[in-house]
This record gives sequence, C-alpha cells and structure tokens, in this order.
Amino acid sequence: MEAIRLERDIDLPRAVVWEALVDPVLVEGWLHPSARLVEGTTPVEFREPDDPAAPAVLEVVSPAFGAVRVVLDRIPEGTRGEGTHVVLTVSDEWGRRSDREALWALRLEQLADLVRGHPVDWAGWPALHHREGEAARSEAAHRAAR
Repeated sequence: MEAIRLERDIDLPRAVVWEALVDPVLVEGWLHPSARLVEGTTPVEFREPDDPAAPAVLEVVSPAFGAVRVVLDRIPEGTRGEGTHVVLTVSDEWGRRSDREALWALRLEQLADLVRGHPVDWAGWPALHHREGEAARSEAAHRAAR
C-alpha cells in the first residue's frame, strides 16, 4: 500500500513535540486514550539527539497503525526561539487512502493543539468529527479482520 506523507510546522521546540509523541499520557491527548505509538510496538528507530540541528526520529511498526515514521526537524524561529517541522509517513492497510489521509491529518492537527495546551475532548470528538469517526471505525473493522 502506498504510504501517506504529511507535513506540518508547529511553532514550539522539538523537545516539546517529541514528548507529545512518546509520553503515554500526552499521547492520550491527541492520538486516542487507548492508543500508543511506542508501547506495544516494534521500535525501528527511536532517536532524540542532543544536537538541535539533527532530526529526532520515531519509527515504529504498530499493530494498530502500521508502519509509522515521524521526523522532527528544528525550525530556527518560533514562539520559544524555535519551531518544529513534522514529517509523518504512515504505511498501513486500513481502509481507503483518502479516509486514512484525512484521519492522519486530523491527528497532526490534534497534536499541534495538544502541545498548545488543548488536548482532545474525546467525549465530544464523535459529534465534531463524524467523517473521521467513520474512517476510524472502518480502520478498526479492518484491524479486527487482520
């Protein structure tokens, strides 16, 4: 299956975005309360370098999400002196590409909101994101059959 590749700039330092990817409590605030990118996966690459010029890379193979690679590059200007360029690449087998791409774009938006102090209100999420919710249910149905 062709990989999805999405990019987004987040106006906060790389270390802040990295924590939102790897801290289980923070992941609940943007990905889903029952989902993890690190736990229960096969880490392929897990690198947060000390050198701010080097990219941070999280790459996992997850039963829930397929092959996920997130690369965080430092942007020299931002609210706290730097920002982060996020490149997300996902290869999975769940549903139509357009639905998967829309769902991952929403997840990146939710990540950006979380690091700004606005975690997802999961109780209200289905009403606000009906289309993406349908894609998530379709994704879950494919996972169960796998």
